[in-house]
Amino acid sequence: MTESADSLESYVRAALTLQGYRFDETQIAEIVVQFSRLELIAQTILHQPLPFASQAAPVFRP
Repeated sequence: MTESADSLESYVRAALTLQGYRFDETQIAEIVVQFSRLELIAQTILHQPLPFASQAAPVFRP
């Protein structure tokens, strides 16, 4: 396993524990696979450059 996969599995295990979920090893492995797919999708979006004319989103201040 690569370092990225190890850290993703550690994240999934910690998140499941903190939220009180209990899954067997097969289910945890599938959750890690799904998170890695989500990570790949997010990376394709995050690596797209923003146009120079893009403006910052407005900030809500009560």
